[in-house]
Amino acid sequence: MSPRAVLLFSLLALCCLGQFSISPLQNPAPANLTDSLALFRIFLGRGLAWSASLEPSPRQPAGKTQKEPAEQKKVVFIRYRIAPNAFANVVASFKKTMRQRGYEEGRNIVYVDVRTSTADRTSVPEALAAVAAHRDTADMFITCGWLSMYVRQELQDSGVPQLFVPVLRSVALKMLPSVTLPPGTNLSGLYLMYPPEKILRLTRLLLPRLQRYAYIYDSRIPADMVFKDEYEKLSPRQRHGIDVHLLDLRQGVPAVLNALREKRIEAYGGIVGAFQRRHELQASGLPVITSFTLDIEREEIANYVRGTTVLAGLFNSFAYCGQQAAEMTADIFAGRRTIEETVPRPAAQTAFVSLDAARRLGIHVPVAALEAVDLVIR
Repeated sequence: MSPRAVLLFSLLALCCLGQFSISPLQNPAPANLTDSLALFRIFLGRGLAWSASLEPSPRQPAGKTQKEPAEQKKVVFIRYRIAPNAFANVVASFKKTMRQRGYEEGRNIVYVDVRTSTADRTSVPEALAAVAAHRDTADMFITCGWLSMYVRQELQDSGVPQLFVPVLRSVALKMLPSVTLPPGTNLSGLYLMYPPEKILRLTRLLLPRLQRYAYIYDSRIPADMVFKDEYEKLSPRQRHGIDVHLLDLRQGVPAVLNALREKRIEAYGGIVGAFQRRHELQASGLPVITSFTLDIEREEIANYVRGTTVLAGLFNSFAYCGQQAAEMTADIFAGRRTIEETVPRPAAQTAFVSLDAARRLGIHVPVAALEAVDLVIR
C-alpha cells in the first residue's frame, strides 16, 4: 500500500471513531472540539502534501518520446574530392538521420569531416593521417569510396567501427569475405552494384547490332582497376556477344581517342577515370553507356546528362547510402547490435536511358530497352 493510501486510511479511521461527537446533526460540538477540528484540517492538508511527495512520478507513456542518448559520440568522415559534390549528400543525409535518431550535433555527437585534396592515390597519406589523429577518440569512421581500403588497413586491428559509404561491391569483397553475412569484424557499410554484365546487357538492348565496346579506366585509380578485373572475369555468355576492349587513360586522352577510332569502338563506359575525363572523351562522338559513381540524386540526373552523349547508365543515390549508414550507426551506438553483427547493405540502384541523347546521336531506342530501365529521360 502506498504512503498516501496508509495516511488516508488512518484519517478515515479517526473520523469514524469520533463521528457521534463531530457530526453537527447530533450533539453540538464543544469549543475545544471545534479547535481540534481546525487542527485536524491543517494536519490533513499537510499530510496529503507529504504523501504526494512520496508517490513515484507518473511514467511517460511508451512510444511518446525517444530517449535521448546521454553519452557524446564522435564520428569521423573521410572522403575525397570527386565531382560534383565530393560525397556531400552522404554527409548531409547521415547527419539528418542521426538527428531523427536523437543525436544532435554539438550536444551529444560531434563530427570531424576530412576531405582530401585530390581524388587519386596522392590523397592516401592525408586519409591515413586523419586515421592516426582520431583513431583513439573516434566512435565511428565513415569512409567514402576506394579510400576505405586504405583506412581499413589501419583500423582492422583497432576495434574502432568503420562503415564504407559507399564502395563498389567488388571493392567491398576485397575487404570482407561476404556482403550478405554478418562480417564478424569491425567493418561494414553500403555497397554499389555496377555489375559489368548488366552494363553489357543494357548495351545489347540499346544497340542490338553492336560488336565492340570499350571499358575506359585509369590504372592509377584503385576503383577503376577493381572494375577492370571484373570485366576480365566475364564469361562469353556474360559478355552478350560483345567484344570488350580495355583502354588505359594513363597513356593520355589523345591515345585513348586514337584507340577508339582504330579499334572501331561503337560505345564505351567507365567508372572514375572516364568520368573525370568525360568532356575530353566526348570528342569521340560515341554513345556512352556507363556506371556513374556520382554524388547525385534521381531528380538531378536528367539535367546532369542533358546535352552530353550519355545514352544510358546506372547510378545509386548517395543520400540513401548516408541515411542507411546513419541507421546502422545509431543502432550500434544504442547497443542494438555490434559492428560485427551489422550486415552490409546494398545501395538503391537506378538504371536510366536518355532519349535526349538518342535523338542527337541518331539512335532508335527499342521498346525492350525502355521497359528494362527505371528512368527514361525525355
